[in-house]
Amino acid sequence: MRDVDYSGSRWIPPARPNKEGVLSVVPSPILEARDVNLLFHTGGETLHVLRDVCFALQPGEVASVVGPSGSGKTSLLMVLAGLEKATSGVVSIDGTDIEALDEDGLAIFRRNNFGILFQNFHLIPSMTALENVAFTLEIAHPTRPYADIRRAALDALAEVGLKERAGHFPSALSGGEQQRVGLARAIVGEPRILLADEPTGNLDQATGASVIEQMFSLARGRGTAILLITHDLRLAARADRTLSMNQGRLEEVTVNREVMA
Repeated sequence: MRDVDYSGSRWIPPARPNKEGVLSVVPSPILEARDVNLLFHTGGETLHVLRDVCFALQPGEVASVVGPSGSGKTSLLMVLAGLEKATSGVVSIDGTDIEALDEDGLAIFRRNNFGILFQNFHLIPSMTALENVAFTLEIAHPTRPYADIRRAALDALAEVGLKERAGHFPSALSGGEQQRVGLARAIVGEPRILLADEPTGNLDQATGASVIEQMFSLARGRGTAILLITHDLRLAARADRTLSMNQGRLEEVTVNREVMA
């Protein structure tokens, strides 16, 4: 993996020999950021949150981003998801420039391509685990029969080991269980990219590690790309690649294990 070039504005995938010894190029990135900047003007001052960020994520790859609080990690996730508009630069998903989409088009595009998992579980207290997961599909597919939505939600809960807890409200679930409901909600729409912002921040170490392992296993089984924002270096090291963010810049790249055949 030392032949991966991150020095330019576009990530260039390396040519690698297959089992027959023939060179082949790895797939194009599913997500790419090129020279992305994010600035806020407040109180007569300019806050430079993201600085010339260049980043690429392959289909099925798991990348983690670490760095101190205030370094721009969450802002990076927000820009990549189209929840915050970059001041300059390009964010593209499988070749689609999300900056070129209008508000409605971006909302639909995000719904069809992204799953998002937050540190705070953001479950609706008055809804059961099943209803929390199903609600995502109801919004995305308002004309889809509820029987199909319910079946898909139950399948997602089964994937995270919570099918038997489908009828329980969040108050009756542990923190780890609530986050697993959040994971089921994030994957129920079969997203191509899963963005996770400190998903273990409110969990103890053992529970957090279990949730991360389950998230990685599910996503890899589906070929989903993952970007994990975390302060926990041990969890970050479970990703295929770890990037370090400091003062709005992605600075170093560490390959944790071989990911491409």
